[in-house]
Amino acid sequence: MNKVFLSGRITSDISRFGTDSKGGVSFSLVTSKPVIKDGQVQKDDNGYTETYDEFHQIKAFNGLGKSVANHKKKGDKLMVVGEIRYSRNERDGRTYYNTDIVAEEIEFL
Repeated sequence: MNKVFLSGRITSDISRFGTDSKGGVSFSLVTSKPVIKDGQVQKDDNGYTETYDEFHQIKAFNGLGKSVANHKKKGDKLMVVGEIRYSRNERDGRTYYNTDIVAEEIEFL
């Protein structure tokens, strides 16, 4: 089974691709978890919890993509349910590998 659940904040402007009828949107989402050392949550010098941050590239298609583009912006919280997709592209003689999350459901938080 290829299923991923992510909860985080949008960290980029939402960009549209394709046409209105056969297109979607793309954006990045950051997820964070606290740094735990010796069973204790670590704090920085200002008293804030230290975190491990992971950035994920999200793609949403059709009505789901339109809904995100029309109602959400950078900094907003989302819950994304989807699947992991890997791709490989060649450009200028170099090979690039990408990992995307293709959204099946998005919940506005």
